[in-house]
Amino acid sequence: MTELLDTRRSLAEMEHALFKSFPFPTTSITHVTGSDGAVTIQVSWVASAGNMSILDSRCAVSLVLEPSVVARYAALPGAKRLQAREALRLRAEDAFQRHLPASGAGLDECNLMIGIDESFLADAERGRA
Repeated sequence: MTELLDTRRSLAEMEHALFKSFPFPTTSITHVTGSDGAVTIQVSWVASAGNMSILDSRCAVSLVLEPSVVARYAALPGAKRLQAREALRLRAEDAFQRHLPASGAGLDECNLMIGIDESFLADAERGRA
């Protein structure tokens, strides 16, 4: 029998997985649910901690999950949730690496938004994400 997770625990699992890809000392992860039911998980960190000031660049990767994605994730058995979390983590990491300039300069433009829909979760369940 599959235990259905609640939304809070589902999001906590996803957030914990994302720490693997963004292990900066200043990393923080938050989430918010919009009025349309979409959940945004934001991973953020300070890009340059050298001479920190109030104007330091803060990078952020925001994953916007369609309203049904969290419920569908919560209904998955444990092994499938693990597959989905890893696929989500790899998608965020790959998208961010592609987004950064090749030279590594321009960290002031290190903010990225990624949409996560039902088709991504379905592919992750099948191991194709």
